[in-house]
Amino acid sequence: MRKIIGAALAAVIGAMAANAQTAAPKPKAARAPAKPALCEAVSAVATGFGTANVTTFANGNLDLAIDSAKNRLADKGAKGFSVRERKVRCEHYIDFGGAIGKEHKCTASAQLCGKV
Repeated sequence: MRKIIGAALAAVIGAMAANAQTAAPKPKAARAPAKPALCEAVSAVATGFGTANVTTFANGNLDLAIDSAKNRLADKGAKGFSVRERKVRCEHYIDFGGAIGKEHKCTASAQLCGKV
């Protein structure tokens, strides 16, 4: 009886192993190619007294520049815009000294990208 059970068990295991080797692997789902993006570097400059004020002005000027860039990219067929790497860098521009103080120059920059 043990020989029969052992033989039957060996046959089942052998059939399972053969089935596992002959089974075709499942094909992987194909990914759609990434859509190309149109990108444009955008920047704006502002000068004035007080770093906080000048930073605000530079950001406002950058917003206006981004709107203009969106229109240019939209004319080329881009949609779904995103702003990347937005940053503002400020430095002393002119030191008047005394009661007047230091004038600052802030440069705001970003990269605007749209999907084609």
